Amino acid sequence: MAALLICVVCRPIYAQNPAAYDTTTALRLDDLVREALRNNLRLSADRLSAEALRTRRQQVTALPDPFAMVTYQPFPVFTARGFQRSQWRLEQDVPFPGKRGLQGALADYAAEAAGYEANVFAQDLVFEVRQAYFELYRTQEQQRLVEAFQEQLSDFVTSATARYEVGEGTQQDILKAQLERNTLDRLGLDLAQRKRSAAETLARLLSRPDATALLAKTVRVERPEAMLPAAEAKNRALVQRPEVHVLETTARQAQSQMALARKAFLPDFTFGLTYFDIGASDLTPTMTGRDALAVQVMVKIPLWQGKLRSNVEEARLRRREAEARLQDLQTEIRAQTSDLVSRLDIERRTLILYEETLIPQAETTLEASLSAYTTGETDFLNLLDAERMLFTLRMGYQDSLVRYLKMAAALERALGTAPPEARDGEE
Repeated sequence: MAALLICVVCRPIYAQNPAAYDTTTALRLDDLVREALRNNLRLSADRLSAEALRTRRQQVTALPDPFAMVTYQPFPVFTARGFQRSQWRLEQDVPFPGKRGLQGALADYAAEAAGYEANVFAQDLVFEVRQAYFELYRTQEQQRLVEAFQEQLSDFVTSATARYEVGEGTQQDILKAQLERNTLDRLGLDLAQRKRSAAETLARLLSRPDATALLAKTVRVERPEAMLPAAEAKNRALVQRPEVHVLETTARQAQSQMALARKAFLPDFTFGLTYFDIGASDLTPTMTGRDALAVQVMVKIPLWQGKLRSNVEEARLRRREAEARLQDLQTEIRAQTSDLVSRLDIERRTLILYEETLIPQAETTLEASLSAYTTGETDFLNLLDAERMLFTLRMGYQDSLVRYLKMAAALERALGTAPPEARDGEE
């Protein structure tokens, strides 16, 4: 049974039918997700940081700047071939072959890891947007239930008052209905505050200045439809999660760092060219030394190897650290995915219980109580209890539905599914 549990992964999870409601007064989740990915300032900063790192390869793989030196002698030195007036020298440092390529690889890995880290934040951002959106939906629907129950209670108060005036009811019925309505007023205030908090959170994620426009909109959700087997979900998570790619890239970066540290045992070179400016003399042409040139080659000797061995060991430990973190993350992903699949199945069963058993039974009970109360076969308190029970179950259904949707969003985040913006780009 566990192997056949189903879970939600793709954009159709939150697909909404624009024709089902007025799009001018409705908030579509996909639109909000795209807006967040487009406007969130933290995400923009992370992406700019990754883009800046991509420019480093050309910096670190270029040769060091050459040195040019001029030596002027205000008092020329007389040599056997004439007066030496100045020297002109040009030097170029050249690292041992392979070092610059490894430095370029390190720069590429750093940029790649930064890009994956930006994707991690993007997926976290999408998850938070969905959580706030579903909370906004919950408060909206529960406010409607509260308002409907308040209207029903007003009718109950009117009916109870009329029966009391003709001697068929008691004042306790009226007071009980009024107390219930006051309790609903307090619940309505709590829901309004929770709705405001959800809207403020959503506005912050969208980088909007305030949440007023969000509060004026209607929220719609649909039950998830796209499904995957649990085993396939785990495999997909291990492939898609950007956190996995970050650690894999970090491990490759440490491997290249270790190779570069080993290259440090090999010498670097400096090549030089010196021109000696010798003035004219009365020597014979065969004895002249004018336009004299000297070619130089210098070798940097890696003599102090203790620090070099330490660099190699540090890089080796960094690689093992990244590999250990990767294995730990993979174990965490498997456990997290299994837990979410199990919890999602429980919430699915709970929704079915609400839809097929609890709420229909409560509706039938209320109809029977209303009929009995109309004919005088039951008292007002039984009718009120039946109405309260139906209200409580409907409120519980909304809580369960939103938990289901939030859990589906958590599972999608655990799977590392690309946000809509990225998927559109791939298409």
